[in-house]
Amino acid sequence: MTRLVLTSSPVTLEERYGRFVSAASTEPSFGLVCLAAAARDAGADVRIVEAASNDLTPETAAQEILRWAPEIVGISATTAGIVAAGQLAAMLKASSPSLLIVVGGCHASALPEETLREFPAFDLLACGEGERTLTEILRRHVPGSPPPRGLAGTAERDGDRIRCHAPAALIGNLDELPLPAWDLLDGFPTRFRPSLARIRRRPCASVVLTRGCPNQCTFCDRSVFGRRCRSYSPAYAVRLIRDLVDNFGVRELLIEDDTFIILKDHIRELCERLIADRIDLSWSCLGRADRVDPELLRLMRQAGCWHISYGIESGSPAILKAVHKNLDLEQIRQAAAWSREAGLQTKGFFMVGFPNETRGTLDETRRFALSLPLDDITVMQLTPFPGSELYRDAAQYG
Repeated sequence: MTRLVLTSSPVTLEERYGRFVSAASTEPSFGLVCLAAAARDAGADVRIVEAASNDLTPETAAQEILRWAPEIVGISATTAGIVAAGQLAAMLKASSPSLLIVVGGCHASALPEETLREFPAFDLLACGEGERTLTEILRRHVPGSPPPRGLAGTAERDGDRIRCHAPAALIGNLDELPLPAWDLLDGFPTRFRPSLARIRRRPCASVVLTRGCPNQCTFCDRSVFGRRCRSYSPAYAVRLIRDLVDNFGVRELLIEDDTFIILKDHIRELCERLIADRIDLSWSCLGRADRVDPELLRLMRQAGCWHISYGIESGSPAILKAVHKNLDLEQIRQAAAWSREAGLQTKGFFMVGFPNETRGTLDETRRFALSLPLDDITVMQLTPFPGSELYRDAAQYG
């Protein structure tokens, strides 16, 4: 059995939250438990080291990983965590030169060549959806030999060149995947917590029930899961939820999908199943204003949903059109009102600093936010993340 350790980037809570560290979220990565389950099904001896959630530095993460004497280490990194991931890889290599270190996640998927050139301790890069690629790496890995070559969904070094291979096929039927390996998270779920503003009960868990996004927003990156929305079936989703409730005592669920409500028939069936099974669970989710209606929101409330967040972004019609948000202000206003009528608490996400933003468009956003029946808002500064259209075009805006 190949010994595999999967880990997140070791970015400490203080680095991520600064003076707001007491309100930090330490929820574990749903991606890691999904990858771990697939690797275990493929015959690997798997461990998860949740470096980010457990507030580990690169030094302490390396110590914890090496304690398991792995043959392969997989590091999942966001853009904010890629430097720490590179530092961790270098420390692991210094202690165990024969270790195969694979980097994946949204940053690596968006910038494979740049990632391998900047961080020489990464031996292999996994692009996009990870389960099939990781399983193939495990199948082809020979201890002490060079990294497996030519695999779909990977990028590799070839002397001074970087070779990026064809993407691995996306998983069409997500129900084929094993249930997430929550048991590999030490102390789950009570050791982990979200921001207290986001939950009503503990213990809780965070899940993602859909993959891929067909929307065209210029500030988003779709390089991991693609542009087609795929979902676990309602039956599988209830099975996943029952596993959390019955076997781990979870009472609150954070559904983190950007695209959770896109497949409305799936959501209706999921809610009906939750109601019929009388599952003791409260939950929150994200939604798009153009995908909700009063009947759906009432059904969600009946099924245990208490909070919904909407990505509103701007109160300027010109800005919304320019970033291809494809929403109008009346749809947003209607969704917020319907949500309140259904008994749901609401939150609006806004961004400032779009290309061609002016004092006038900022004032439109301020006035629009204050006019909505929202319980809470979050305002973020626009960041052109790798993989997004804005990242590609950022230079032309100075």
